[in-house]
Amino acid sequence: MANFPSRLSRFLSHNAYQAIYKKIAWEMMMNRPIQKAVTLLLATTSVLAAGEVSAQTSDSSVGRAESEDQIVVTAQFREQALQDTPIAITAMSADLLESRGQETVADIGNFTPNVKLSQSSSLVGNSLIAFIRGVGQFDSNFALEPGVGVYVDDVYYGTTFGAVFDLSDLERVEVLRGPQGTLTGKNSLGGAVRLITQKPDGNDNGYVEATYGAYDRMELRAAGSITLAEGLYARVSGLMKRADGYMTLLDYGCANPGSGIAPSPAAGNGCEMGTEGGQDVKALRLNVRYAPAGAPIEINLSADIASDTSESVATKLLFASNPGVRSYDADNLAGGVPFDDRFITGPESYISYADYSSGGNYTTNFGTPLQVLPGTFDAEPRSEANSFGVSANIVYEMSENISLTSITAYREADGYAGIDIDGSPLAILTQAYDLSHKQFTQELRISAAIGDAADLTVGGFYYEADDLLANRTKIPSVLFDFLSNDPVETTSKSLFAHVEVRPAPDLTLIGGLRYTDDRKTYEFSRRNPDGSLPSGIPLTTNFLVAGLDGEVGVFDDDRLDYRIGVNYRWSDALMTYAQVATGFKGGGVNPRPYVADQVVPFGPETLTSYEIGFKSDIGGRVLRLNGAAFLNKFQDIQIALLQCPFSASVICGLPANAGDADVKGLELEAVLQPVAGLRFNGALGYLDFEYTDVDPLTGVTEDMVAPFVNEWQLSAGVEYEAALGSGYLTPRLDWTYQSSFYFNAVNSSDNLVDGYSLFNARLSYESGNGNWTVSAAVTNLFDKFYYIGLNENIAAYGVSTGIVGRPREWSISLRRNF
Repeated sequence: MANFPSRLSRFLSHNAYQAIYKKIAWEMMMNRPIQKAVTLLLATTSVLAAGEVSAQTSDSSVGRAESEDQIVVTAQFREQALQDTPIAITAMSADLLESRGQETVADIGNFTPNVKLSQSSSLVGNSLIAFIRGVGQFDSNFALEPGVGVYVDDVYYGTTFGAVFDLSDLERVEVLRGPQGTLTGKNSLGGAVRLITQKPDGNDNGYVEATYGAYDRMELRAAGSITLAEGLYARVSGLMKRADGYMTLLDYGCANPGSGIAPSPAAGNGCEMGTEGGQDVKALRLNVRYAPAGAPIEINLSADIASDTSESVATKLLFASNPGVRSYDADNLAGGVPFDDRFITGPESYISYADYSSGGNYTTNFGTPLQVLPGTFDAEPRSEANSFGVSANIVYEMSENISLTSITAYREADGYAGIDIDGSPLAILTQAYDLSHKQFTQELRISAAIGDAADLTVGGFYYEADDLLANRTKIPSVLFDFLSNDPVETTSKSLFAHVEVRPAPDLTLIGGLRYTDDRKTYEFSRRNPDGSLPSGIPLTTNFLVAGLDGEVGVFDDDRLDYRIGVNYRWSDALMTYAQVATGFKGGGVNPRPYVADQVVPFGPETLTSYEIGFKSDIGGRVLRLNGAAFLNKFQDIQIALLQCPFSASVICGLPANAGDADVKGLELEAVLQPVAGLRFNGALGYLDFEYTDVDPLTGVTEDMVAPFVNEWQLSAGVEYEAALGSGYLTPRLDWTYQSSFYFNAVNSSDNLVDGYSLFNARLSYESGNGNWTVSAAVTNLFDKFYYIGLNENIAAYGVSTGIVGRPREWSISLRRNF
């Protein structure tokens, strides 16, 4: 490539690339860590392009894992090799997911740069925390829009509730980073997670896998395909999974005799009352495919049903100071054991005194005494989500170069969430939610290939959801004890277009547009426990919520987004790209008003993203190295306020627009396979978040950082496949690291989640014919005690709790392929 300097000059002269490069470079030049990182990324690109590299596969070097490098993705409406797709995308095959022990969607983020996926706390139900490049959504309330889109077989899931999907019987997973509005069904601002299930293809095969492990874990997974007739195939897959909880719930009075709190008669051996963190999941999926050889039509029908009746997420009390909340003392309204640090268990113990019950003596926020009889209202330590869905994906080849795709789907989910905010036998806030979600989606698109010169896709997307949130909320300190039964209606209509033009053999220009029209309606119902309306008389039960019943909040808005990009393939071994893209996360109405003045709208969160990147294969794919640098310019970032000093009720859960910010970042992913059987993989993500303007009424200041923004994320793994007897023995070790991050929008040391490293190990033996595999695995190998998140609300309730990560666990699996 002696002419590389002239080719590089020609490429950099393209206005689109040059503008994006200058924008990122100018914004980053004063930030030394990111400046060095971007310099490294660009220098790496130059070195890769300057060297004479070959993309021809070397069988002696890639070994049996070569198929990992051949993943085909459909992120741009057509099949493309991963290395030809000019997007920051991480794709994982089913084999890689299994070798890493990744079992749910929440596990994917551990190995993907600048991606954070985890199980949420029980405060927001059985749901997924999903953030990509600092963009996402923590609260699963149906009135709020996910910042990261989750798709299963191109069907959009409109809520993070019930989205902790099990990664069972998948073909692959695609994680797309950056705005995806012109590429996916819904306007996914931060990115998208696409799960693609195994399709029946005429190869009548399947498997059965059984697992036993720590905490009496028992799993059974199975799938099988069958040919029903010529061109008609079916595949059935299912799983059953259960495990005991790892957080022990103790009865405080039993465990602490003479404490002033009577033991519960329900306390079992060792004063145990139950556990948190237990799992109980069942799921079944049917895929039917009609694809006769030579026919212009392909129809994929699917139906799935799942039941997740798991326990509440493991939570531990970390801070307790609220003398206005005390244990029940029938004879003395001012008496009782106060809420303080006596209820905090050992710093690294998996023990909690939460009992999910009500009752106690109180000095309210208004200075009045209140006594609540125990047993008035108790929640249950459950976090359930049950779902059902059907879909039809039809592709019709109208001609050799034109195809029509229709994706029609209906989904519903319901569940229960019990909430005990204080992690003690006292009762600060107790809630029980019943949730129901129903959605219909329709996507229609036409794709055309104009020879080798261009590819064009135009289409439309429709989303409609009917949701219901019913709960009982008891907060004695503010005289709350009300029922809510709130319907939420959402519609979203979109038109989009995507075009790729190739004016020269190795040069591609990309453009995309999307128009979206959103409408959300939220109706509020607030009643006393007996169904009557609150009287509104001062200092009576629910007097603050009087007037909310029957209130309706409406949000209506439209938006035009775009994507402009350019990519150039320098050789079979190197492709570079640059793009500018916009996106938004829709606004709405506060779904949790405690008083009428909190029924207020909040605006959309918008983003303009500037990105440059490269994808490379060196030495016949001995080394695969992909990288990207980006600048995200946010406007009107959506946050959640827990304190509302401007309201008649200081207590709130109000979504608000905090202000504007710049996020600069870097991502690198590498796979190295120096000799047959030996494979290394690694990923690096870096984020630098900086507010440029804030609304002081939110309590956010410019020196704060948005929630769930890790400055650093790192991961690495190594495996070696060695012939042993007639089969193959493969040991594997994985390491993941994430730096600290804030859990709340208003930062404090009490909601700063410490960084941590985790190691997983796995040893597998596969028979020579591939029919049998036995595996032994250990997750959290060094038994690290860590927190996934911190639910801190000291100002309002004097409490902070932590979501506790899983301890070390072992498992043994046996799999039979047929």
